[in-house]
Amino acid sequence: MMHALRRLLTKPEENTLAAPPPDPASAAPQSQRAQEANAASGAKAPSEPQVARKRIIFDISDLIQFLRESRIPSGIQRVQLNIIHYAVTDFRDRTNPIIVYFDQAQNDWLHIPEDIFLAVYQATEAHDEADEEAFLTLMQGLSKHQPLAAHLASFSPRDHFLLVNLGSSWWIENYFQKIRELRKFYDLRYVPMIHDCIPLMVPEHCPRALVEDFRHWFFGAMLQADAVLTNSQWSGKDIRHHLNAAFPDAELPIHPIALNGNMRSHLAARALTEMDTVRHILPSKAPFILCVGTLESRKNHVLLFKAWARLIERHGIEAVPNLICLGRAGWLFDEPAEFLRTNPALHDRILLISSLTDGALATLYEECLFSIFNSFYEGWGLPVTESLSFGTLSLVASNTSLTEAGGKAAVYFRDNDLEDLSEKLEMLIFDTAKRLALRDHARAKAEIRDWRIVADEFIDRILATEPSAAQRQEKCLRLPLGHLIHLGKAPAATPPSERALGDLLRDGLNWHRPEDWGSWTKPGVARLCLPLPDDMAEQDFLFCLRLRGPAFATPIKINIFADGEHVFGPIERTIGRGKRLGLWFSLRLKAKQLRLDIDGGAGTSLGPNDRDVGIGVTHLMLCHAEDAEARRSFLRAFPEFGLASRIKGRAILERIDIPAP
Repeated sequence: MMHALRRLLTKPEENTLAAPPPDPASAAPQSQRAQEANAASGAKAPSEPQVARKRIIFDISDLIQFLRESRIPSGIQRVQLNIIHYAVTDFRDRTNPIIVYFDQAQNDWLHIPEDIFLAVYQATEAHDEADEEAFLTLMQGLSKHQPLAAHLASFSPRDHFLLVNLGSSWWIENYFQKIRELRKFYDLRYVPMIHDCIPLMVPEHCPRALVEDFRHWFFGAMLQADAVLTNSQWSGKDIRHHLNAAFPDAELPIHPIALNGNMRSHLAARALTEMDTVRHILPSKAPFILCVGTLESRKNHVLLFKAWARLIERHGIEAVPNLICLGRAGWLFDEPAEFLRTNPALHDRILLISSLTDGALATLYEECLFSIFNSFYEGWGLPVTESLSFGTLSLVASNTSLTEAGGKAAVYFRDNDLEDLSEKLEMLIFDTAKRLALRDHARAKAEIRDWRIVADEFIDRILATEPSAAQRQEKCLRLPLGHLIHLGKAPAATPPSERALGDLLRDGLNWHRPEDWGSWTKPGVARLCLPLPDDMAEQDFLFCLRLRGPAFATPIKINIFADGEHVFGPIERTIGRGKRLGLWFSLRLKAKQLRLDIDGGAGTSLGPNDRDVGIGVTHLMLCHAEDAEARRSFLRAFPEFGLASRIKGRAILERIDIPAP
């Protein structure tokens, strides 16, 4: 493994100048761009039309981010590694794979050659022996590879690309803007995997920032995705519930695919860690029960700890097996930690371990009396199927998707019921014959598949994806009349449709990330593309726009377009330092789309090591010209536009009449 990594690290770099990324302002057809890219790389332009191929683009951004912090993959990372591994090996002829990750420093997707991905895969599989320095160098070298747009330009313009993210992407700045920009140049279909809706279903068990970021991303994804993958019928139901609540008429293909991969079979080619090498984590050679899962409030460890305290009280500490809790520290573990601190007897029976290699984990699964998995809410429950794949009985909370993961093989206890949990534990610990009979039953009933079969199902679903996002946006995206639309991270009470609109109206790549107050544009021209309601044709209406100045006075220019045709401008104004500018445009148009090009000029720095920005855009509103209540609501929302404030120069409110074309 070490030599393979070093060979990859010393091979010549691929040609990163094969083609420039596409110019968003360019009107050149795809075929012309592809020919120019081939010419730049020294390749001959094809003399005959090429056969259209489907090519799956696997975005592994969160996998790379995770591996930069930990060599040992978690459950979701292992799922991605396994599926993509088969996509680039056994199923390569079907997938024509392209692997990318999002580089934050370059603000762009970068192409990862397949041999580099396989080196990363092998390094995570062989982390006991792999050279750490070589792995670090491999990860650091990822930023030297070719931008995705340049790589795509080398393919036939007739190819169909399917951008698939099997992990998460809500932390990537302006992710959907980047997808929409690629769609302007390529036939691109977007297929995210949504493992669960936990931040929407049980937000009390998640950090507030995660809840807001996920909510913001989720409703945008409902309009941007052409299909959605998920891991259980339960998660599919949750996704459908929130989709229907936000967009009642929306149709979106949602494909649940069970993650019941056979971990034991997957690890069979590697020697398992001998039990003696993991005995150092146990205070003695006593039997133990295994619990795998992040140490966080959602996993409800405190219920397990209370059950162990009850077992010790009833049966004595010598008769009670150890409980090994394997998982990284997560969110809100204070209550179970405090329970442990105030119950010293548990210190000799409960062990908290942050991580182990796959080999050591496999050994623990095989050697434990049984596994236990408790949670308030899950999207699937990988530790349950991992345990069953080793032939190990699993005691599981009866809720959410856990009954799908355990199927007919697991033993269940009533959700958050200490009495029932204690009874099931006593039965499994002290009735050996019953435990062994249930174990044999589990081995007969467990529905476990080879990971190759799981990957095959994923690939089938992905390749069958047809375009649907454009039709959904056409159906669901229209500016609501008389409602303020926030261009930043909207408050929690904001209706999901308006929350999604605020993000999707910002068009192109010349926007910074949304913030609580709104969004900064980048220096130069940023676009707002506004889908107009059908009943606005040939009527007078007002379009209200609120802008925020940066730390220095900023001259701006605004041009207005209707269905791509320039109808007014440039409107030139200067926004004073930190001032607010409210513009009310009076229009009468027969158009489906209104576009504003806002030019913030050369830009202003927000400070050392911070961003250069153009102008801040906070809110907009569309209303009938005679809708006095909508105008009053705009003024009530922004007191700075009151007469006294305007006289003192704190803000400017201006009406601009745009003549009909």
